[in-house]
Amino acid sequence: MSRFYELNHISPTHRQSRYFSSWILPSPIFLAYRALLCLYSVLVIIIANALRPDLAGTRFSYFTWLTYWGITFYLLISLAHTFSYWKYGKAWLESWPKWLQLLHGVFYTTITVLPWTVTAVYWAVLFDGFGGQYDAWSNISVHALNAGVAFLEVIIPRTEPMPWVHIPWLIVILGGYLGVAYITKSTQGFYTYSFLDPNSKGSGITAAYCIGILAGTTILFCIVKGLVCLRVWVTEKKLGMNGKLSKKDVSGETEVTEKLNV
Repeated sequence: MSRFYELNHISPTHRQSRYFSSWILPSPIFLAYRALLCLYSVLVIIIANALRPDLAGTRFSYFTWLTYWGITFYLLISLAHTFSYWKYGKAWLESWPKWLQLLHGVFYTTITVLPWTVTAVYWAVLFDGFGGQYDAWSNISVHALNAGVAFLEVIIPRTEPMPWVHIPWLIVILGGYLGVAYITKSTQGFYTYSFLDPNSKGSGITAAYCIGILAGTTILFCIVKGLVCLRVWVTEKKLGMNGKLSKKDVSGETEVTEKLNV
């Protein structure tokens, strides 16, 4: 089991505080930055449901909105841990069981990789114009700004490169969504995305779309991991910007570059 956790970067050599501190923003400013991102994400969900309450239930059938809810909850949870790190010098996550630390790591991977899948598929395959101001704002928020949040979460925190063993987690999530999509068709009578309809596109085309999205997401994982590696290399190895730690940090970590297995 210890080997399993080590493969998932859950060990003393992989500081959990990296999720909740930045290489460039001091702890209070980093906390405010996350609070602003979180506030906007929550407002998007509230406004979307308030203006179009008729779609509130069906939104949970769409990968776009499931991903956006994931981003929002990640920001909420990270905001709480970032606050605890700033306030007490130790994030609550650091005292939690290893399996919860593992899930947080997977959570981070999903919100930095899957929004790019959503954005790429929407603008390349599904986009056919905006139906008005609300439609434009809503779609830009969940199909463009979502990727912006993912990019910021790659660049701003001190997170280390995600482990390769997170790829199977992404595959399981994508496979699970296929189940959601076809359950939606069975229970509510519609396909969430037109390319999932084998009667319209043909089973071969539908399978090709699914395989292509899976392959594309794997490639995106590699790109995001590469960006994190590049950020660590530039900021820590080359510039010596090893982190704006909480003044109350109790981990014993100092501003000395850690050795990371990237």
